[in-house]
Amino acid sequence: MSLLAQLKKDSLLARKSGAGVRSTLLSTLIAEAEMVGKNAGNRESTDDEVQQTIRKFLKNNQEALSVIKDDARRAALAEESAILTGYLPPMAGEAEVKAFIAETVAGLADRSPKSMGAVMAALKAKFGTGFDAKQANAWVREALSA
Repeated sequence: MSLLAQLKKDSLLARKSGAGVRSTLLSTLIAEAEMVGKNAGNRESTDDEVQQTIRKFLKNNQEALSVIKDDARRAALAEESAILTGYLPPMAGEAEVKAFIAETVAGLADRSPKSMGAVMAALKAKFGTGFDAKQANAWVREALSA
């Protein structure tokens, strides 16, 4: 079952059970995720695209949590974040990513900053979206300069 289909199923269950926050969040998420596929050729969104949409929602929640002072709204945002996180695959750990970077850099003939793209492409091929690309970028720079 695709991630989008799972979201639709869970949204229906949330509406039937009267889970207001979950129902509203999933309905909004589904609409946003479906638009990605429709805008990219009138097709259904892929699991990667849906995961990117979920990550975008999570990022927005984290930003809102940093500025909102109202305890009730903060609690709702925390609940939404927990729901969203449940639909994402676990992220690769720091040790695993660093080990892969070291292994990839060791196999390169050219260990200059010009090889940054090759290492990042290898990371994306291995982990997909299941790693922190921003942090990995810093680790790759460090590995290539060593």
